[in-house]
Amino acid sequence: MLRNPEVAWFFSSLQAHSDVAGEFHASVGKLGEYERRDGGGQYAAPYVVTAELVFCGAAGMSETYWRLRPEDIEIAIATGAVPAPIGSDWVTITLFRSNWPKPDLPFWALRAYDYARTGK
Repeated sequence: MLRNPEVAWFFSSLQAHSDVAGEFHASVGKLGEYERRDGGGQYAAPYVVTAELVFCGAAGMSETYWRLRPEDIEIAIATGAVPAPIGSDWVTITLFRSNWPKPDLPFWALRAYDYARTGK
């Protein structure tokens, strides 16, 4: 049973373009124990669970979502992320911005994964 079912519910009504879903899935590919989920359907927004906690997801044409520690949120915002509507410990990192460097999604995946696994 999920410890944050409201996050799964958030993603359940969203869709994700295949380009953002592909980048997102590649970013979590080297993590340890996790489960990829989505709301069902061809373009359902994917999200990832570890230790019964949703810790990241993707939706829309270019948005990725990450549950981060407070100090990581500061860094993420300083590098272009914005607070996410999911909750105070979530940020949105946008992909495919012209004239912006490509975000380091594997870095954010590892930071979100570690926070979900350790809780600190």
